[in-house]
Amino acid sequence: MPHYISFEILSGKRSSCITQVTLPPLSLTGNGVLVGFVDSGIDLTHPDFQDSNGNSRVLFLWDQTRDEDPPDGYLFGTEYNNEQINEALQTGKTLSKDESGHGTAAAGIACGNGNASKGRYRGIAPETELIVVKMRKNKGLYPRTTELISGIDYCIRKALKFNRPLVLNISFGNNYGSHTGNSLSELYLNRVSLLGRISIVAASGNEGASPIHTLGFLDQTVNVDFSISERQTSLNMQLWKDYADAVRIRLRAPSGIEYTLSDKFGTNMEVLDQTQIAFYNSAPSPFQRLQEYYFEFFPIADSFYLTSGVWSLIIEPISIKNGTFEMWLPAASSLNGATRFLSPDPYNTLTVPSSANSVITVGAYDAKTNTPADFSGRGAASMPNLLTKPDLVAPGVSVIVPSFPGGYQTVSGTSFAAPFVTGSAALLMEWGIVKRNNLFLYGEQLKAWLIAGAKELPGYPVPNPRTGWGSLCLEAAFR
Repeated sequence: MPHYISFEILSGKRSSCITQVTLPPLSLTGNGVLVGFVDSGIDLTHPDFQDSNGNSRVLFLWDQTRDEDPPDGYLFGTEYNNEQINEALQTGKTLSKDESGHGTAAAGIACGNGNASKGRYRGIAPETELIVVKMRKNKGLYPRTTELISGIDYCIRKALKFNRPLVLNISFGNNYGSHTGNSLSELYLNRVSLLGRISIVAASGNEGASPIHTLGFLDQTVNVDFSISERQTSLNMQLWKDYADAVRIRLRAPSGIEYTLSDKFGTNMEVLDQTQIAFYNSAPSPFQRLQEYYFEFFPIADSFYLTSGVWSLIIEPISIKNGTFEMWLPAASSLNGATRFLSPDPYNTLTVPSSANSVITVGAYDAKTNTPADFSGRGAASMPNLLTKPDLVAPGVSVIVPSFPGGYQTVSGTSFAAPFVTGSAALLMEWGIVKRNNLFLYGEQLKAWLIAGAKELPGYPVPNPRTGWGSLCLEAAFR
């Protein structure tokens, strides 16, 4: 393994000005602060999540995938407390597995104590204690926002019950929603962030270089061309526009056959070129003034794949008051390579719920080259300064993290940039709340401190939709 990669987590801490605050006179470790991870679980057996006596630092684990003994107030999953976890560690019993290792990696950056590496790969806040939720997956594929929200609720209830400050790490997101901060999950996060002594950190997603977003203005008829790859088994697509804008929409298949969508609210089905399409036209909701057109593509009964080729969505303006529209495909990782918008726009590619106003949204940059990661989710190209997203960036390229089962691995992604900020937030809350230097150092105030300390990356004047207010510099946040 090359030398510069081997030391990436250490160099990431140095470039983020974290090392300085862990030394005297501050000597911060995260002691007294809870950190919640709603993710793929955690490797309970990894030494980095155990104290010097071999006891687990995980106080509670809710495994949503095992329906045996749900936590009080919830109807599914199984809860394990610290006593049960320690007993399992002593007997060798397996309570829960992190099959993907994603949650273990995120927790290791934010909270790992480096036991397995004699301190070499110690995380940001090594004396925090953990609340972990392993999300169940919808139809075995990906978790839904309902699992995410229930997991966040669980962590918050534990923190309130034990009267402890909490940092929540969300290294999870999807492309579903208008990306305006008005989805149910985003509004929920905005609401719970007001409960007090809670800070929420979310990864901006890895769609910055993916052709999954496009937008336009309805001053004339607009053709939105998108390709469907060979051997694509399913696809969904969203169009969001102002409800005040009246339009006529047609879908053109690769053969040239067209279908005009009904302007009535509800669901319609149609078959074009041996592909079945479900169209859903929704009215504005009480929390969302925009109108959504949702498209779901399925193979017909005797086929396995969608019709490949170039499809077109033709949007004809009738009566326009606003005129802007935006569209999203699912995450590029779930699509075959050629399934894409043919005229994509790389901005407004944050994943939901990182677009929530109240969360600390974290993009990724390469700490070796001091440049933003191309994959890092980007905010809208034009946004008032106070609403700039992401809020800041942190190291997210070639980071050494704990892996399952045991050992370490090299990873890249905003999922692993966010924990740098999560751990930093825990150190700030230890200094402010636990040590009683500033009892209100959480939420928006904590975000303001991080933004104030952020460093401008060369060539990226702040604020901007790629790096927000700059790169994490924790020591400067104390000045």
